[in-house]
Amino acid sequence: MSNNAKTFIRTTFYAVVVVLLICYLGTKSFVDNQQNPSYKEIAALDNNAQTTNLGNWSETIERSRSSAVRVLSASDEHEPTRIASSSGTYVNMFDRYFVITTMHGIIGTCENTRILVGQTMHPCGRFIELNKASDYALIEVYEIRDREPIKIPRMVPATKYDWIDSLAIMNKTVYTGFPNGIGPLTIDGKIAGHTGGDFIYLLSYAWSGSSGSGVFSRDGKYIGYVIAIDVGASIYGGNQILENIVLVVPSFKINWASALEYDTALPLREEETN
Repeated sequence: MSNNAKTFIRTTFYAVVVVLLICYLGTKSFVDNQQNPSYKEIAALDNNAQTTNLGNWSETIERSRSSAVRVLSASDEHEPTRIASSSGTYVNMFDRYFVITTMHGIIGTCENTRILVGQTMHPCGRFIELNKASDYALIEVYEIRDREPIKIPRMVPATKYDWIDSLAIMNKTVYTGFPNGIGPLTIDGKIAGHTGGDFIYLLSYAWSGSSGSGVFSRDGKYIGYVIAIDVGASIYGGNQILENIVLVVPSFKINWASALEYDTALPLREEETN
């Protein structure tokens, strides 16, 4: 073997050793100095949505998350025990407080229904309306101090022109819910289509438990609530589930005025009478 070949092999060997040593030292330094966030720091992110370069969109995300609640409804005593879990939106109107969710998620009485925020169960005050045609439940509740309600009518599209703008194809949307009891999870999407005034189709995702989640347009308006994912008949027989096509009922289907049929406030709770 020539001297040049030996020199080349020796040089290559040393170069490889140096590279491996640098990689080892870099990896060791990373491992030694790695700082992982604590559980509390990760949990705190639930109230700290990413806002960098998002502009008004960050306000919409925050509105979606801060008004989201989980709704639990238990079957009546004379039926087999079942508990339905769905999502809802905390609302303030007429100086009172409400939760909007889906009717199909309510399987028992008001007494068997709870609004879950974090680890705290809040009682159902009374059912204002259970609307089968548009699949919504308007529930009056006591004030939930660690939630931020959306304001009705200020936070819904006010005119037909506002609605046309909010429902334009490919407009951005966001909702926050509790699919499979997990959450709150915030899911974005886009307007994919409509069926007249009955449904809005979103290009997004939803799972069991997402029903009732409030859907917000890019400018922060409450435009509807999730009721289902699309299920159709396959040409090969059976059903075909399109989990990325989400059905939303527009919020103009909600009869907000039904709350005015109750002109008396909810009775004071025990802690408020002491």
